[in-house]
Amino acid sequence: MASWQEVEALLFASGKGHAEDELARVLGTTALEVRVLLEELEQQLVGHGVQLSWQEGRVALLTAPEHGELLQRALPNAPGTLSPAALEALTLIAYRQPITRAEIDAVRGVRSERTLQTLQELGLVEVVGRAAGAVRAPLYGTTVEFLRRFNLTALDDLPDLPQEEEAAEAP
Repeated sequence: MASWQEVEALLFASGKGHAEDELARVLGTTALEVRVLLEELEQQLVGHGVQLSWQEGRVALLTAPEHGELLQRALPNAPGTLSPAALEALTLIAYRQPITRAEIDAVRGVRSERTLQTLQELGLVEVVGRAAGAVRAPLYGTTVEFLRRFNLTALDDLPDLPQEEEAAEAP
C-alpha cells in the first residue's frame, strides 16, 4: 500500500501538478486510495510552509501563501519574478479574457508585445482563439499555470475589482 509520504515525495520532486489517476498509476494503486492519501497528506501539512493546491483536476505541492512575501524578499531575482508591467498586463488578461493585444495596449497606453511574450514564456497566458474580423488578432487568456502560481482553483476565485466611485451623487 502506498503512503502519504510517497505522494509528498512525488509532488515535491516533480514541482508540478498531477492528476489523481496519474499518481495512482505511478504508485500502483487506485485513484480512490490516492484521494485518501492526499487528504491525509493535507492534514499532515497543516501549519507547515507548504500546502496542497488543486487546480483543474490536478494537485501540486506549493508554498503556503502566507510565506509569499518572505520568498519575494529572499529571492528577488528568482526566475519568473514578474515586473510591474507584466503584472499589469496579466491582471488585464485575467479579468477581461479573452482579450487582444490591441485592447491591452489601449488600456496600458504602451505596446505590450514583449510583456505578452514573457507571460507566454512563463506559461501564465496563452492564445485561446482569434478575434472576429479581417485581422483575426490573437485572443489571450490565462493558463492552469496562472491558477497554480496564484493559488486559485478557478478564475471565479479572483478577488472582485473595486467599484469605481460615482463622480457625482444623485440628489
